[in-house]
Amino acid sequence: MERFYLTIKSSILQTMLTVLHQIHRAVTTSPSPLPNTIFTFNILDSPMNNSWAFSRSNDPRIENGNYWVMPHFSFWSWPVSFIGTVDQALSKIDRIEMDKHWTEKIDKAVWRGTGWFNTVGNKDSRPSLILKGKDKEWADIEALNWTTNGDSAENAIGIEDFCKYKYIVYTEGITYSGRLLFHQACASVILTPPPTYLLHQTHFMRPIFSKTFLPAREVSAKFEYDWTTRWPNTYGLSEANIIFVEPDWSDLEETIMYLRNHPEIATGIAERQRELFTRYLSPASEACYWRALIRGWSKVAEPHYEDGGWARWNAEGVEDGEGMRWETFSLLGKVPQN
Repeated sequence: MERFYLTIKSSILQTMLTVLHQIHRAVTTSPSPLPNTIFTFNILDSPMNNSWAFSRSNDPRIENGNYWVMPHFSFWSWPVSFIGTVDQALSKIDRIEMDKHWTEKIDKAVWRGTGWFNTVGNKDSRPSLILKGKDKEWADIEALNWTTNGDSAENAIGIEDFCKYKYIVYTEGITYSGRLLFHQACASVILTPPPTYLLHQTHFMRPIFSKTFLPAREVSAKFEYDWTTRWPNTYGLSEANIIFVEPDWSDLEETIMYLRNHPEIATGIAERQRELFTRYLSPASEACYWRALIRGWSKVAEPHYEDGGWARWNAEGVEDGEGMRWETFSLLGKVPQN
């Protein structure tokens, strides 16, 4: 009998396992039992319907979507040398923020990333950003020079060291970028085009658009998105915790110059961001979110077995061949072939 074996790329297997480790941690530390359920999760950048994913589109034209957003895999670990785990990064960021007052931070906008890794709706995003910041005194913007098969980069910055800068530029990847949650722990101003994909914590963002600072400036008409449908709520200077700039970065320099001239606005935005997001990036909040996700999903996704449902699973379980213990799978990284 001929057999076929699926070889899984190590990075994909790692990401898959981080998700399962997160779920296991949330389940085993839950103060009360969680409901039984069967679920599907997707670790690719583009979310799939009727499954858990790291992000979802905020395009209102997508109808009948059933996308369930789960916490990013870095809450367990992001195995590159300059990132690591969320809780480790938060501890390092705490020390930086304790030692650096706003006036002591580097008065530049910082960005690192893969230059060609662009979002679907804005394929020139990163190249345009790199060009916009080239040789500018206000910018520390560079494409990463990757080495050792993508495990490290010559010009990388430790994820916590972004917090040493006053301004952090965020770019989406093909859909989202997992770096956002780390940047949100900083008392720095994030400058980004309006995101087109949402993570599990982005609904706490309270944006103010750059046109608020630059009312006489023409808005770029290059992009088809109607930002008011994706981000219908904008906030005032006393509430905002992030700044949205034009997708072509045409107003990036002007926005930074405005913030330099109005440090009270910049510090307010930065402090509100850090104060809010550090609460929702804690290990306790992450585990709490997982439990809420499981409870909510189980209410609409409970399977209906014809042969007894959960009672049969509870009675026979893995002994009946319908799976294997997580502890065993976490060691093997695979299920039995037979």
